Amino acid sequence: SSSPGPDPLVLLALLASLPLSASLAMQDTTPRLYPGRGAPAVDIPRIEATATVDGLLDEPVWAQAARLTGFSQFQPVDSRPAEEETEVRVWYSPDAIWFGIIAKDRVPESVHATVANRDNLDTDDNVRIYLDTFDDRRRAYFFGVNPLGAQEDGVRTEGASSPGSIFGGSIDRTPDLIWQSKGRRTAEGYVVEIRIPFKSLRYNGGAMERWGIQVVRETRRTGYQDTWTDAKRASATFLDQAGRLTGIHDIHRGVVLEAQPTFTSAWNGSRNSGTGTFDRADPTSDIGLNLRLGFTSTTLDGTYNPDFSQVEADAGQVTLNQRFALFFPERRQFFLEGIELFSTPNQLVYTRTVNDPRVGVKLTGKTGGTTFAYLGAVDEQNGPDALVNVARARRDFGGNSFLGLTATDRSTDAAFNRVLSTDVRYVFGGMYYFAPQIGVSWTRDSTGAATRSDPIWQVELDRTGRSWGFNYKVVGIGSNFEAHDGFVNRNNIINGHFFNRFTLYGQRGALLENITTFFGPSAIWDYAAFDLGDPIEGGWSNTITTRWRGGWNLTLVGATQFVEFDPARYAGFTHDTGTGAIPFTPRTQYDGGRSIQFQVASPTWQKLDVNAKVENGHTAIFDEASDGKYWSIEGGVSLRPIPSVRLGFTALYATLWRMRDGSEFGRQIIPRLRLEYQPDRSLFFRFVAQYVSTRQAALEDGAGNPIAGGRPAGTSNALRIDLLTSFQPNPGTVAFLGYGSGLTGPRTLTFHDLQRQQDGFFLKIAYLFRR
Repeated sequence: SSSPGPDPLVLLALLASLPLSASLAMQDTTPRLYPGRGAPAVDIPRIEATATVDGLLDEPVWAQAARLTGFSQFQPVDSRPAEEETEVRVWYSPDAIWFGIIAKDRVPESVHATVANRDNLDTDDNVRIYLDTFDDRRRAYFFGVNPLGAQEDGVRTEGASSPGSIFGGSIDRTPDLIWQSKGRRTAEGYVVEIRIPFKSLRYNGGAMERWGIQVVRETRRTGYQDTWTDAKRASATFLDQAGRLTGIHDIHRGVVLEAQPTFTSAWNGSRNSGTGTFDRADPTSDIGLNLRLGFTSTTLDGTYNPDFSQVEADAGQVTLNQRFALFFPERRQFFLEGIELFSTPNQLVYTRTVNDPRVGVKLTGKTGGTTFAYLGAVDEQNGPDALVNVARARRDFGGNSFLGLTATDRSTDAAFNRVLSTDVRYVFGGMYYFAPQIGVSWTRDSTGAATRSDPIWQVELDRTGRSWGFNYKVVGIGSNFEAHDGFVNRNNIINGHFFNRFTLYGQRGALLENITTFFGPSAIWDYAAFDLGDPIEGGWSNTITTRWRGGWNLTLVGATQFVEFDPARYAGFTHDTGTGAIPFTPRTQYDGGRSIQFQVASPTWQKLDVNAKVENGHTAIFDEASDGKYWSIEGGVSLRPIPSVRLGFTALYATLWRMRDGSEFGRQIIPRLRLEYQPDRSLFFRFVAQYVSTRQAALEDGAGNPIAGGRPAGTSNALRIDLLTSFQPNPGTVAFLGYGSGLTGPRTLTFHDLQRQQDGFFLKIAYLFRR
């Protein structure tokens, strides 16, 4: 018998299904596009594969990636489609998350790209990826790349006063995470490939993860910033406007163990003030160890005999008329890692107060809605060592609000300083936040005197609107409030400001892209003798900032000032009016302060950019309670003649005269040169030279009679030179070889008469073991 033929009904069914099958097959291979408008959720694909980080995106796995498209302009004007086309592809494997960036440019030959040192992408085109791995809209890792794949990374924290910066908010580039990137320029712009291991991230560690994601592209040719989601400037938070990566599961991280032994050696010399000879001490060497135990959401760090050698001097600041301590940011790696978790209003944590730690330990992390951070150290100092303990905890509530608690203690035998503070940041209405703080300190000296105590408090209200915003803030610091682990350089005051902002935006393609005016009064009152109608210091300021097409920025600042002279400041001062030395009594108040300032910043061109600032005005001369006038000029230029070379030069000149007779009270000149050569991403050479020339006259009273007891007259001309060679194949593994020298001379800007006063060679070798 013969087999029956095909059933006609089956054939018809098969033919009917062909279009549907073809449609399904096409749907499976069609890229999944996620335009950013509306902050969408991205179903990120999990793919059991890997790729070569070479900047090509040519492996088949990239065709399966989710694609983030439809970017919007954020700066200088938000809520507009981006002028440049950007696509970011994303997928993840069991051990890493992968990103592919395709950045097109209408003028591809204008793309800015150099062989940049880590975290030094400010003059390059760049793309920055924010990963909010706890999806709390308060803190996110960021990973930035330029067109050649050079890296920057760190942490952004919303609504925080950073212990590494005196300004509100926190963009912290100091954490150096381990990840891979490679980029290349193309005929249409540039392409970058990124792999971020899960071992380099902290996250909740649940069965199913959901992470916030935002991507920001900066085009140096125009100075514009574009975001993947259509982020608005009328918002109290930036991270709250991010999209989401969903469906992340079965990722492999495990416990991360890192050990970093370090070897350091120094060979220092100094001039003998007695003999005038330059003597060099014997070389000294030290061995240290840094340890890290990283769990999914918590990290424990320890250090023994840490190396905190400064490889570059702090940038000079004008001190002609300085009344209070200057702030310098933290630079030491052990303290910088996770520093944003210690952030607190009014700078109650300032880690540079731990000057010479013998050992240190840190515990940082997040569990549920609670972020915690603890730092302990034994600080070597003259006399007994100090035991330092700093703790900070934050509890999230609402969409972007939190409650914070800070406790610090610094104890030496019977002496101690302790601070306890609580603060709140309550976000409401999308663009408002309310931020109160209340704290208290207890201090006892080694003399055995009674413990003294006083409060610190703050009330702040802020509106971050698109066209209208304000920041109203009042801070009170009691006369006995002290924060030995913080940076509170003035107490016994109530300080308030009431600033308003108005912004107008130009049309697309307009010559003037936006103009902002920021204005309002500020005042300081005596805390112990508070009288609302009798401030001891204050004034009014108005800042007008304009942004012009092509990236030009022009700023005009006008201000007035008044101040009462505190008689306690002049205790012990005497002056001779012709009848012998008698106590110097300052005048009561100065009301003539006024100033005007003009700033200009050029676009970031391919090979250079420049900036300049000129200021002129009348001010009080605080050292002798007199009327003064001043002017200053400063500027800088940054050159990039070839991709591997960067040259930066800044200069400042400031002069202060007495109004009484036009005589000079003081003058300061600070030029600074910085030259970097980087043949590849792991090898780096740097030369820094900074010259500070200061001249100050002897103090005089209003009649020209000499004042004794204050800052003496004098001149100084000092040059600091720092040279550094570094080899860093990956974060944590590094070799530094450097030299620093300090020289002084008798005359200003006469370099051939300089005499070396101290110098030092140093070597550091560290290797990171990670598993």
